[in-house]
Amino acid sequence: MVVEGTAIAEKEHNGEITKVWDYKENDYFGEIALLKNEPRAASIKATSDLTLASIDRASFKRLLGPLEDILKRNMQRYQMFVN
Repeated sequence: MVVEGTAIAEKEHNGEITKVWDYKENDYFGEIALLKNEPRAASIKATSDLTLASIDRASFKRLLGPLEDILKRNMQRYQMFVN
């Protein structure tokens, strides 16, 4: 989760790097990797001084488990970038 600052998500395809998302305070990333237990599909790059909060998978499942269905629905917004 972005506590302070900004960042972008970038994805490489055929040797070209493309920006696929902008992040600002209170945005989050990595939830698909936590839900699916897979590596992230994009790289995150700070675009300003950046402070992040992180959580491991076991804690995520324990603390945010009831929100898992909502997060899975949000995964659809990423599908165009993953394929």
